[in-house]
Amino acid sequence: MAKCKYCHESITRLDKEVCPFCGCLKPLDGTDTSTQDVTKVIDQLENPTKIKHKKRIIAAILAVLFGFLGAHHFYLGKTKKGLLTALISVGFIGIFGVIIFFIGLKNAFAFLIPYFAVEIIMLFFGYIYLTKHSIQDSYGEFLE
Repeated sequence: MAKCKYCHESITRLDKEVCPFCGCLKPLDGTDTSTQDVTKVIDQLENPTKIKHKKRIIAAILAVLFGFLGAHHFYLGKTKKGLLTALISVGFIGIFGVIIFFIGLKNAFAFLIPYFAVEIIMLFFGYIYLTKHSIQDSYGEFLE
């Protein structure tokens, strides 16, 4: 138990404002309630973490080669958008590939037609990444 710094009687931590025995104010050591400047207490970071800038050429290449899987969005840190892109494009390729398979072509080439349709869209995204300078990653940094 703590002791009052004036009368040395045993008191609880709940009696930190007034001693119940002698009536003195702030009977416990270190119970100063004055405010302190927090910036003096917290050490400043010597080397703040730097965000690695994303390259626009890498985003464009990923959009063209693996855009149907959302790789360019994952590279930029936009995970939800990447998952949505992958689900939509794989679903599109799968659904229209099955339709073309049962209507006309009876081989695996039926899935290449919708794949090339998605690839044309991804070529457009690759072009956008190369030419548009206002594209940002998930940290709000512009592509280099």
